[in-house]
Amino acid sequence: LGGGCELMLHAAKRVASIESYIGLVEVGVGLIPAGGGLKEAAVRAANDAKGNDILQFLKNYFTHAATAAVSKSALEAQKMGYLSADDVIVFNAYELLHVAKVEARAMFDAGYRAPLKRLFPVTGRYGMATIMAQLVNMRDGGFISAHDYKLGSMIAEIVSGGDIEPGSVVNEQWLLDLERKGFMELLNHPKTQERIMGMMQTGKPVRN
Repeated sequence: LGGGCELMLHAAKRVASIESYIGLVEVGVGLIPAGGGLKEAAVRAANDAKGNDILQFLKNYFTHAATAAVSKSALEAQKMGYLSADDVIVFNAYELLHVAKVEARAMFDAGYRAPLKRLFPVTGRYGMATIMAQLVNMRDGGFISAHDYKLGSMIAEIVSGGDIEPGSVVNEQWLLDLERKGFMELLNHPKTQERIMGMMQTGKPVRN
């Protein structure tokens, strides 16, 4: 969950227990994922689109992050895009470390090398405006709070690549910088501080 999920997303290969609860849950404490989770959403949406409309794939990743959705199993995590089809799922949790070591050794023996950094397209202001229009309807309809709207707007901006031309090509650092900027801004927000304190004191999320 949270940072653990972000760490996992950047792995070259994942070995997961069938009973895995995976998700980006930072909005529960008034923050946004800032360890590359939203960056990965944009990258994966671009990869999934294969040259088609990225927004259709991006919406799912946005929804998962904005609602702090958590998978109930590794199979569901695959459907949500947190695990890929070639990741390994084990049914016996006691075998998890052994299988992971075997997979890592196999990758080493096969001469695995980290992929080169590359550029990828983002939806830009078109994607951001489309997602934010839905957020406005949810806010005005009383389905989300004003702070939920702010968090959702930040996530929409980041996964879309910011206020740039649709189809612009960016690198990963561009999105990581947007993540960090939003995260630092939220740390000083009173509503976020209320959520953090509420979670620390009661163990339950505060809806404000």
